[in-house]
Amino acid sequence: MRFMKTSLVALTAGGLFALNAHADSSDTFTVQGNVPVVCVAINNSVADPEVIDLTTSAEQTLGSFTYQCNSAAGFTRTISSASGGFLVNGSQQIPYNVASGGGSGLGFAATQLTAPIVTSLGGSTAFIAGQTGSFRVSVSGSTAGLFAGTYADDVTLAVTAN
Repeated sequence: MRFMKTSLVALTAGGLFALNAHADSSDTFTVQGNVPVVCVAINNSVADPEVIDLTTSAEQTLGSFTYQCNSAAGFTRTISSASGGFLVNGSQQIPYNVASGGGSGLGFAATQLTAPIVTSLGGSTAFIAGQTGSFRVSVSGSTAGLFAGTYADDVTLAVTAN
């Protein structure tokens, strides 16, 4: 009888080991993708060259830009002038101002581009979708004392992710 009990215990222990060998298992893994940073200013309607009326002091709308940026940190917009905020023809120059409209911090009042206008804008769903702002210019309206000809300046609008 003692032999039978020992065999029964051995069989039972062996069965438990066999059951443990077939236990459920699981594995965890990660699925991921990457959304690249995209920050752009889309020129909707500003021509190149943009011809303005130098005989009026009224603000003239050149067109608009749509700003799109999906960076959570936002972006920096820099507007600069190759001629320091002057329309130039040889040695003669006409000072001018630029202004911008638009929500989400895009707008600013008329300013001469004697130094770049640098605006840091925070990340927002408005910029992911695209926020549009007008671009305007104004001059004194007086052409007295100026030679005939084309007065020009190159304006650069740059957008970089923060």
